[in-house]
Amino acid sequence: MIPAEVASWLADHPDFFLEHPDLLESLRLPHPQGEHAISIVERQLIALRERNARLEQQLAELIGYGHHNDQLIDKMHRLSLALLRAGDAPVSLAVAHESLRSDFQIPYSAIRWWGDPLPGVDASVAEASPAMQDYIAGLDRPYVGPRAAHDSLAWLVDTPEPAQSFAYVPLGDTASGAPCGALMLASADPARFTPDMAVDVLARLGHLLTAALGRYAVRDERETIGG
Repeated sequence: MIPAEVASWLADHPDFFLEHPDLLESLRLPHPQGEHAISIVERQLIALRERNARLEQQLAELIGYGHHNDQLIDKMHRLSLALLRAGDAPVSLAVAHESLRSDFQIPYSAIRWWGDPLPGVDASVAEASPAMQDYIAGLDRPYVGPRAAHDSLAWLVDTPEPAQSFAYVPLGDTASGAPCGALMLASADPARFTPDMAVDVLARLGHLLTAALGRYAVRDERETIGG
């Protein structure tokens, strides 16, 4: 019999070694990490140990992901409470930047809002070029990657190191295709924002900031009368 026929016969008779257990002790296989031979039982034990090690590693990774997600939920919860306590738009902006820096460990951030005016907010918050507004309006999801969009680098202040990775999150009514602002995040670490990263948390952060700032926006009185 050729080896293939032996293998096929054994596959069709899985109880063979149950009926001939003495053969298991005489069979020898190469050790997976050496040149010496070991019994088939020893080889199975090694395989089981390797499988258990892989399962333990996968379990540790799942636990790590769960812990990471719990931390993100806590951070979003703290930011939500802080924004609810903020009494006006300037405080809301300050709370957002402080949370991004200290809680989310994002060193550089900027918010621009070109929708209805936000009372008490510095005029620079409304400064966004038409090209930048068009860019944000064209995003169907937050952008993450190595490229700074148009003139947005000018939005960043107090940056000891040059920013090398970026995220842009639309603020406002993206469903109608007309966002009224943008959240820009940046880091000197080129691996902080990469195209392969998930953006669900960034999108939710955009929704949260839109709601927090939108409640202070003053609608143009002429628009109100005309409506």
